[in-house]
Amino acid sequence: MGIGSSDLDLLIRLRNAGCLEPPCAVVEVGARQLSNHFFDNERLSEVARLFGADPAGIPALGRAASDRHGPQDLPSDAPLARGFWEWLGLRYAAIDIDGSPNSIPLDLNYDRAPKSARGAYHLVTNFGTTEHVANQLNAFEIIHDLAMPGGIMIHNLPTQGNSSHGLVNYNMKFFWMLARSNQYEWLFLDYMHDGNHHGLRQDILDSVAQYAPDIAERAAEIAISDDSILVAFRKVKDFAFIAPLDVNSGAKAPNSAIARRYWTVFGG
Repeated sequence: MGIGSSDLDLLIRLRNAGCLEPPCAVVEVGARQLSNHFFDNERLSEVARLFGADPAGIPALGRAASDRHGPQDLPSDAPLARGFWEWLGLRYAAIDIDGSPNSIPLDLNYDRAPKSARGAYHLVTNFGTTEHVANQLNAFEIIHDLAMPGGIMIHNLPTQGNSSHGLVNYNMKFFWMLARSNQYEWLFLDYMHDGNHHGLRQDILDSVAQYAPDIAERAAEIAISDDSILVAFRKVKDFAFIAPLDVNSGAKAPNSAIARRYWTVFGG
């Protein structure tokens, strides 16, 4: 996923609310590119004004080579977001293992956040990265650890559809439970509908047809839209990451070990 217009709108909203006071440091979890719908002159001019950036620097960021919207892969020649963040005057870093220039090589499945990076960032962005990670617990712990107390974490991730995009899709409950476990402050939440509908991908049809030959007939009734969830949290308290736990509020822990592990959930 590239950075797009909805992300710019959220950045404007957060800056107007006084949540991002430059100078500050940003780290991208996954070095991002800029989508074509990022290049909206009105939005970018407003961002420039709010961050004190030179409006003349906007054209220097380049243009993405694709006009596709949504959480699809951008072409390799789409501009990297690094230039955008540095244009705003933010100290920039990125975590990635795909060879992106100047990125910190970190395996989100297994590695821990480096000690030098823990609590070092005012803004941590997850614009379409963690859906490609199998170990969700470790990935979100890294994001938690990178953010300083008072820091902001933004997630723009796929939900409905995106049938062969990443390894997982997300739902609202995941973020409700994530915020509850870690006592994050909610700053923003939106469900974004793609607006386009399509059927099952051919590779899915071919795979399923080996076991359920009538899938092609049944799939004629399937209409999918590639939607996403946009979330912004503030890390209010500086304690070790606690996994989201899918139990009702007010539930009782079955034993003392579970109560200690999920103390924010069980009120320990």
